Amino acid sequence: MNKQIIVLLTAFLISFLPAMAQDEMLTILARISREVFDKTTDAQITKGIQAYKDRMNSDGSWPDIRYDDRSATLWLPVTHLDRIRLFAAGYSNPRSAYAGDETLFRLICNGLQYWCRVSPRSNNWWHNDINTPQRMGQLLAMMQFGKKQLPSALQEAALKIMEETRSSFDFTGANKLDIALHNICRAAIRRNGHLLQTAVQEAFQPIAFTTGEGLQNDYSYLQHKEQLQISSYGLVFLTGSYRVASWLAGTRYAIPETKRRLLDHYFFNTFARTLRSSYTDYNIEGRGISRPNGLDKTKIADDNDVAGLFSNILSVSPDRAQELAAIKARLLQQQPPSYKIVPSHTHFWRGDYTLHLRPGYSFNVRTVSGRTIRTESGNGENMLGTVLPDGSVNLVRRGNEYLNIMPAWEWDKIPGVTARNYDTAVTMKKDWGIYGSTDFTGGVTDSVYGVTAYTLNYDGVGAKKSWFFFDQEIVCLGAGITSGAPQTITTAINQAWTNGDVFVQNNGRVLPVGKKAGFTHAGWVWHDSIAYLFPGAQNIFVANTIQSGNWSQINYSQKGEVKGRVFKLWIGHGRMPRDASYEYIVVPGISRKTLQTYKKQNIRILSNTKELQAVAQKELGIIQAVFYTPGSIRSGDVQLTAAQPCMVQVCGLHSGNIKISVADPTQQLKTTTLELRTPKGAQQLVIPLPGGAYAGQSVSRQENIRTTIKNKR
Repeated sequence: MNKQIIVLLTAFLISFLPAMAQDEMLTILARISREVFDKTTDAQITKGIQAYKDRMNSDGSWPDIRYDDRSATLWLPVTHLDRIRLFAAGYSNPRSAYAGDETLFRLICNGLQYWCRVSPRSNNWWHNDINTPQRMGQLLAMMQFGKKQLPSALQEAALKIMEETRSSFDFTGANKLDIALHNICRAAIRRNGHLLQTAVQEAFQPIAFTTGEGLQNDYSYLQHKEQLQISSYGLVFLTGSYRVASWLAGTRYAIPETKRRLLDHYFFNTFARTLRSSYTDYNIEGRGISRPNGLDKTKIADDNDVAGLFSNILSVSPDRAQELAAIKARLLQQQPPSYKIVPSHTHFWRGDYTLHLRPGYSFNVRTVSGRTIRTESGNGENMLGTVLPDGSVNLVRRGNEYLNIMPAWEWDKIPGVTARNYDTAVTMKKDWGIYGSTDFTGGVTDSVYGVTAYTLNYDGVGAKKSWFFFDQEIVCLGAGITSGAPQTITTAINQAWTNGDVFVQNNGRVLPVGKKAGFTHAGWVWHDSIAYLFPGAQNIFVANTIQSGNWSQINYSQKGEVKGRVFKLWIGHGRMPRDASYEYIVVPGISRKTLQTYKKQNIRILSNTKELQAVAQKELGIIQAVFYTPGSIRSGDVQLTAAQPCMVQVCGLHSGNIKISVADPTQQLKTTTLELRTPKGAQQLVIPLPGGAYAGQSVSRQENIRTTIKNKR
C-alpha cells in the first residue's frame, strides 16, 4: 500500500475512533435506559405519576417519606429515588404518553435537587454504595434521551454522589460487580473511555475462579468469606454479569469468550440444577431463607420481564437457547419438573454441598467443615438458623415442599440434621457466620452416583453422618452419635408441608397418622409419594399436625403469621447418647401400592460404625464406602481395603469394566492406596489426588476386572 495512503488512513481512523467510542457509549446508555423502559408498563407510569405528582412538596420531597430513617434493611428514603426514576421513565421513553412533559421535567429536577441537597444515608453500606448509586445511574441514563437535558450543575451533583461511594477495588464477588454496574453508567454519562474500560474490567473480573469470595473451582459460589451463597449472592452475580454483558454486546467492551463460558457453566450446571420447578433449594439462600417467597424464582424467567436474566442470557449466549428454553418452561410451570432433567450427581468440594438430580426428584445436602462458614445471620435475618448447615436435606419432587414453611418450622428439626431437641428455638449468637469445626467432610462422585459424608461436632453433639445416592433410593446412615447435653438428641428425616395422607407400617400393620405418634418397629413411613424405610428397630416419631409461626421470629424486618399442616418425621436417640446410630432409606416417587413390591433387598448396609459406613446396591453393581479410618469392607466376593481415610465408590461390578472413584474429604492427602480383591485376584491401586483449589475433588479410573456381587451380605 502507498505510504501516503497509509498515513491518510491512519489519520482518518484516529479522528473516527473517538466518534465510534462516543456512539458505543450512547448505545450502552440506550440499553441501560431500555432496560428500565421495558420493565415499566404504561399503566405503572400513569398510575405512579398520578399518585405522586401532586403530592410532592415544593422543596422536592414527599410528606410520607422519613428522610432521616437509617434502617439497615427496609430503608424508606430509597422510595424517593424510585419515584423520580419512574418520572424519568415516563419523560424519556418516546413511547410514553408523558414523553417530553414539561411539568414532569420540573418535578424530576426538583426531586433530584432535594436528594442531592439532603443526601439521605442508611446504616447499611449496601444502600449507600450500591442501591442508591445504581438507581441514580439509571435515572441519569434515561435523562440523556429526554426532550430536555438535566441542568449541567444538577447532573454533576448527582454524579458526585455516585462518585463518593466505596471503590469496587475494595470488594470481591457480587459486591464488586454491583459497584462496577453504577460506575459503567457514570463513565458512559461522562463519556469517559478510560473510566468505562476500568469499570468494565471490574465488572467482569469476578467471572474467574478464586479461592476467596466468588466463583470457586468447583463452580459453587461463596460470599461473606467461605459461605455457600449459590442462589443469594450467586444470583446477584449471575444477574449483574449477564446484565453488563448484554449492555456491552457488540461493542469493544464485550465480554471475553472465556469468561462467557465460565458464566454459562455456572448458570446452566450449578444454579439451574438447584431449581425444581419454580423453586430453589433453601440450603443455598444464606440468610435469605428468612424472607417471604425467597425460594420462588419465577420472576427470573417471567415473560413480562423482557429485560430480565433470561433475556440477557439469550442475548449473550444464543447458542444455549434450547437449554434455556427447557429451564424456563420448568420455571414457569409450562412443563413438569422432570422435563428434560438428565440424571446427575455433583459434589462441590469447595462449597461442602451435594446436588443429586433425577427426573423424579432432587435430593441435596448441605454440610460445613473447618474450610467453610456456617449459614449466617445478619441485619436481623435468619435468627434461628443455628443448625442449618449440619447435613440439612432438600428433598423435593414438586419443588414447593418447603416454600414459606420457615416461620412454622421446628428449627432444631431441620430435615436431615442431628441436633439437640430444645424446648424453644435457639437464636443465633453471632452474626455473619462462623467456621465449621471438623475436617472430614466431603463427597465422592462419578457425576452420576456418589456419597456425601459429614463429621458433626456442633453444640455439644457429635456424629458421623453419610448419604449414599443411587437412582431409586438414598441410604442415610448415622453412627457415633454422642452428646452430654441435657436435651434429648434427634435426627430429623423431613419436615415439610403436608400433602395428602400419612401412613406408617408398624409390626406389619398399615396405619394412618393423624397427629403425632411414636413407633419402635416401623417398617416404613409414607407421605407425598415418598417412602422412608427403616431396616431395624429404631425410635421413630411422626407428626402430621398444624404448626404456626411469625416471620418476625426469624426476620426482624418482616411480619405475618404462617400456619399450616406439617409432616414431620424424626428419630429419637434419647438423652446423653453414647455411640448411637440410625439407618433409613428414602425412596422418592413411589406409590403406597408400588411400595409393597419395592426390592429393598437390592440395598445392603455393609457397615454403619464411626470407623466405616458402607452400602452396596446389588442391582446397579455399586459399592460405596466412607473410611473414617483405614479399613476393609466385603460385599459378596469383593473386598475393598483403604490404607488411608478416604471415600470410595466402585461401579460396574456386573460388567467387569469397573470404575473406581475416590476422594479425600480432609483435602490433605497427595495419594491414596486401595486394594480391590476379587476371585480373579487382588489389585493394589495407588491413586494420585489433586491439590490446591482442587483438593477434595473426586478422581475416577477404569479397571478391567471380571467379578459379580453375590446375594449374601
